[in-house]
Order: sequence, then C-alpha cells, then structure tokens
Amino acid sequence: MSSISFFRPANISEACELLAKPNHLAVAGGTDLIVKLRNGLFPNAAALVDISALPFKAIRKESDRLIIGSGCTMSNVIASPEVKEYFPALVKAASTVGATQIRNAATLGGNVANASPAGDTIPALFSLEAEVLIVGQTGKRKVAIDEFFTGPGRSVLKAGELIEGFALPLRKTAGEFFKLGERRAHAISKINLALSVFNDGQKRYRIAIGSAAPTVLRCKGAEELLEKAGEINEAIIEKAAEFACETAKPISDVRSSKSYRKQMAGVLLKRALKAII
Repeated sequence: MSSISFFRPANISEACELLAKPNHLAVAGGTDLIVKLRNGLFPNAAALVDISALPFKAIRKESDRLIIGSGCTMSNVIASPEVKEYFPALVKAASTVGATQIRNAATLGGNVANASPAGDTIPALFSLEAEVLIVGQTGKRKVAIDEFFTGPGRSVLKAGELIEGFALPLRKTAGEFFKLGERRAHAISKINLALSVFNDGQKRYRIAIGSAAPTVLRCKGAEELLEKAGEINEAIIEKAAEFACETAKPISDVRSSKSYRKQMAGVLLKRALKAII
C-alpha cells in the first residue's frame, strides 16, 4: 500500500475526473476497501480517492421519495427518524453491519458499491425497491437496485462515476431483516434475507435473499403467493418458505454449504413472516 497515491477532491467534478483514471479507487469509510488492499486484492491500485468530504451525507424527503446520501454511515441510517418511520428493514440491516466502530465509519454507498452478494444492506434496499443515484463526468443517471449488480464485486458503475445516493419510494412499510453468520456482528453473512410489506390498495410483499447467488435475489414466487393468499396462515408460510429454498442458488464455500444455505433461506423467511404478522 506504500506506493499508492492519495487524493482528497474538493468537489464532485474533481472526484469524477480522478476516478476516470485507471486504477483509481473511491474510498469513504474504507471498512471493506482497506482490508482488501491489505490482502492484495487490488494489486494494480494506483491511487485512493477520498470522497468522504463530498456532499453525500444528507437524508431528505423529496416529493414522493426519501433520498439517502451514499456517504451516510450505518449509524446515520439507524438514527434517522425518517428511515426508522418508513423503512424498518433497512434500519435492522444496518444494525447488523459490524460493531459500533464499524457502523460509525462504514457507509451505505460503500456497502452497495462493494457489490458483495453478502452485503447486509443490499437485500433491504431490494425489498424497498430503491434506485441508485449515480453521478459522473457526463451527468447523472439512476438505476433500479436490482439492475445495478452484474456479478460478485461488479456493477454497472463506470470509470469516473460515483454513487450519489439512493431514492426510496416514500411509503410506510413493515419490515424485517435476518442474517446467519458466526456472530451477529462482525461476521460476513452465510445467508441473509429482507422482507418489506406495504399497502398500495393491496398488501404487497417484497422479499430479497443475499449470499444465495452471484447477486441478491428477489423471491417473486413467494411474493405472489403471499399477495394472493389473503390470510397468512402456517400453511402459506410453509409454502412461501419452499419458494425461498427454490429461489436460492448458493454455492458451498469456507463459510457454509450449498444445502445449508438453501435450507436456511426458507427458515429466515418463516422467521420474518412470523415476526410481521
């Protein structure tokens, strides 16, 4: 890491210009990136571009959306009255990211930009149908969260672009988030699941599973079953859990086996549904 240059741009334009250069990496909280650098996962890294001073830290209502800046830390998300009122699944997911010191540094934008299938806030953002707000040298664009990721560690973010924030439809939801890891905090998820429920004239269910495929998955079979069921009873919950098991397409690795992850996808959905109904 000693040969890596360090820049702290004064504005968004300067940051995008720097990030357009080969092997220039954005860093905010640094809780994931610095570990990867130390482990040699970015051998060609030429420079770190510190974006922590950029104006991406606000949480604000904007028409029918809540905008959460990418520079908001997990602690900011957890403490936000608006996020707590409207998006409990995101609060619960952010609360499981590391210990307090990590949550005080780790940013929502960094967790998403890292593009890990195990990222804890990502299933919550899927369940809330968030949009990723992107800014770059050629202007701004927005991408639905379920179209943002292209594989493990990969996304549609281009050189010279930054995640500016996230736009969430401003509607009250009930929500749950559960993860399995060696410990509740610190641990990378073996599998995680977010459930958000809202009413737009009909009760809607949005379910997303992480650590179950190269990218986070929506469990649309279970969503449709629950929306058509009317009354949610034990039989419906069991059937929804079967859909979750079928949806999960995990691998076996050092953290867990494929079969265990598939089974636990159903278990976590049952826990989430029983916690809400």
